[in-house]
Amino acid sequence: MTSKSSIAKEPLTEMQIRSLEDPWGPQLEDPAIRRILEKKLNSEDRPSWQEIAPESPATKRYWALWDSLHLKDGVLYRKWESGDGSSCPWQLILPKSRNQEVLRETHDSASGGHFGVMKTLSKTRERFYWDRLRADVEKWHREIHACGARQKQGHKTRTKDRL
Repeated sequence: MTSKSSIAKEPLTEMQIRSLEDPWGPQLEDPAIRRILEKKLNSEDRPSWQEIAPESPATKRYWALWDSLHLKDGVLYRKWESGDGSSCPWQLILPKSRNQEVLRETHDSASGGHFGVMKTLSKTRERFYWDRLRADVEKWHREIHACGARQKQGHKTRTKDRL
């Protein structure tokens, strides 16, 4: 049995600690994850398509990952192999309700400053996975940088007015 602390390569973030202290709560809050978690608890065998067909698109996408999803201490993880095969980290399956927090922590981390889309995606994938992760990172980046551009424009305008 793998201990909780051996899953992470670096110190756990506050988000991970909360998820590990309450393994059922966060994942059970997300209906797509809940359905897969329940099925994994009952059997290692992938459910039939007939069982999954009526489920949400997100549940179906998690179902497609069945063989790479594993329970560790009651928490659902994905064993992910990087594109070049150099690493296979365990990614915590994160409920959608928590992804903004993780993106903010990753983007603003002290270890790397404000990352671009690909770096944020890469850093997030080192520890976490959720349905539509890439699309969420791209959308989050567009929104945060659109807001930043507006703030900078406003700042320049005020500076010009003072001169």
